[in-house]
Amino acid sequence: MTELVVYQTLHLARGRVRHLAEHVAVLDAAARAVFARAYAPDPARLAARIEALAAAERYPRTVSGFVRIELTAAGEERLLPAGVSLYDGYALRSLAPDAVTVDYDLPLSEAPTTLHEAADLLARCRARQQGADVAVRCDSLGQLRTAEGAPLFGIRARRIIPSPAGEFPDVARDLVLHAAHAAGIAVDPQPLTRELLPRLDELFFADHRGITALAHCDAIPFMSLLCERIAACMETL
Repeated sequence: MTELVVYQTLHLARGRVRHLAEHVAVLDAAARAVFARAYAPDPARLAARIEALAAAERYPRTVSGFVRIELTAAGEERLLPAGVSLYDGYALRSLAPDAVTVDYDLPLSEAPTTLHEAADLLARCRARQQGADVAVRCDSLGQLRTAEGAPLFGIRARRIIPSPAGEFPDVARDLVLHAAHAAGIAVDPQPLTRELLPRLDELFFADHRGITALAHCDAIPFMSLLCERIAACMETL
């Protein structure tokens, strides 16, 4: 059986870790909820260890890299290399995959755990059976929640429509909303639902890598104009 861990994947640009305090806050909240354990590392020491791992792995400083923090039920903390990017900093990724909506609700909790990852992997298998690369999670209320386990956003009439916030904060979700505000893009309060898909101009998700615009979802085509502005603003925050 796969070990249950709480995790976060952090972005390093030019060798320096980004948004560490926000990721630590997510890990602490999730570890308390899942394992009844607090997580309160010394920020400076943790940053130094993460950056040392990236250096030991010979991450190039000309592009971004990623490090994953895992917390176990026994209180162990693990730092794991999670690869490098094709880009220097947050970016609108050149890949624009096709997606389909998949119905599923997560059991018990939406904490960032390996159980959550397993559910997303299963949904991805379902999507690939339908000829798509990405599964967009649709809950029992018809709301679109995540893609690849990451928060989802729509653009309609030059306004951003975020997927509903979960019970735990999400660093990428907050960063996108701050970047949209900085770019002068207002938030549309209506829910992001499957029924709204044909009326959207853009659909994208955001994670530690940056922004991934979807080319299609349920065979509906989308553009990638304002999400490129948002990605550029993410890099300035």
